[in-house]
Amino acid sequence: MRRLLAISLVAMLPVSIMTAAHAQEPGDRQQAFAAAAEEFQVPESVLLGVSYLESRWDAHAGQPSSDAGFGPMHLTDAAAFTGSNHHDAGEEDARGDESRPLPPAAAPPAPADIPASLRTMEKAAELTGESRERLRTDDGANIRGGAALLADYQKALGAPLSDDPGEWYGAVAKYSGAEEAGAAKFFADEVFATIEQGAQRTTDNGQTVRLPAVPGLSKIEKWLEKLGLRPARTDGVECPASISCEWIPAAYQELPGNDYGHYDLANRPVSQKIEYIIIHDMEGYFLPSIRLNQDPNYGASWQYSIRSTDGHIAQHIKSKDVGWQAGNWYINSKSIGLEHEGFLAQGGTWYTEAMYRSSARLVRYLALRHGVPLDRAHILGHDNVPGTLPTTVQGMHEDPGPFWDWALLPADGRPAAPVRRPQVRLDHDKAGLRDE
Repeated sequence: MRRLLAISLVAMLPVSIMTAAHAQEPGDRQQAFAAAAEEFQVPESVLLGVSYLESRWDAHAGQPSSDAGFGPMHLTDAAAFTGSNHHDAGEEDARGDESRPLPPAAAPPAPADIPASLRTMEKAAELTGESRERLRTDDGANIRGGAALLADYQKALGAPLSDDPGEWYGAVAKYSGAEEAGAAKFFADEVFATIEQGAQRTTDNGQTVRLPAVPGLSKIEKWLEKLGLRPARTDGVECPASISCEWIPAAYQELPGNDYGHYDLANRPVSQKIEYIIIHDMEGYFLPSIRLNQDPNYGASWQYSIRSTDGHIAQHIKSKDVGWQAGNWYINSKSIGLEHEGFLAQGGTWYTEAMYRSSARLVRYLALRHGVPLDRAHILGHDNVPGTLPTTVQGMHEDPGPFWDWALLPADGRPAAPVRRPQVRLDHDKAGLRDE
């Protein structure tokens, strides 16, 4: 893993300037992509591009991602993960204001059915005859599973098993798992931009994998239209135009006892300057966590939720208003909270490239919009937020935790300073994430 708030695209070099390297040994990851592409009649560039957006071609030693995705193709098997949201755990008052009583307790929602986007391993096992264990732990089997899924999506669309990558635009969009047309398009566009530019990096097993550039790549967008996905409600969302973002408002209403829920109306930055952006890990699925934000009895709220598989973003509260998200009223009143889909406490060890890209672009957009410095003194993890009193410290949370990658790859290629060192500069321009 490399990057959250500055995703380095240093590794994504055009093939024209890539140095020649010795041929891969039989049985390596590059050959696994080639073999699976041939077996299932998927263009190798498409298979490599999808895998890059999910895992950057890494296998992570068979460990799951934050939303239960496994291997280079991020085959999802979320049935083993449970939970609702990290604000349910412990004694933390997300509002962080001892002068006001705690909001009424609300039971977390019943677990929703796991969406198909988080159960792709089931289908991959059916299509390939591979066991789930092999799909989780064997690189070649996992890549075969991803290729089989892409071919299955292509056939379901009635699209040809063509050598032209552009004909696979709809299948790539389907691979995102998105139900929103904009989210599926965003994922497919990111994959196709990667294919067009080309990429090369050394993977977690020490091998070099290459995606040769395909300049002038076309996108046959009629296949995306045939997916019949729903349009997202936008309603003036505060997001950069280049990412997929929709408006799913948090609930706000008066409650018994002169109370209200479950965020504070404000007029920032007139009433209070926004100085911080807080990074959270949900410890739950995307949709159940969003439902909590729609319950006015629930004692926590946040401005944005970011989905792991495809990087889709839901905004719930306008940045002018104050979410109850950090457990410290001073920080809440001066910050914007971003929740990322994930299950850190249950063993997830990595986050998808798609989510990192969306999160980084959103953070840069918000930082520029509100004058927040792009450094670790102002872009905080929930685990960096102090308790308001010694008695509240124990109840504070530890997300996004040790697997969240804050590291930089500056232009000179040297590693960034450690995460705990203050004022580490997050240079998005050098990382290729310029103002949207």
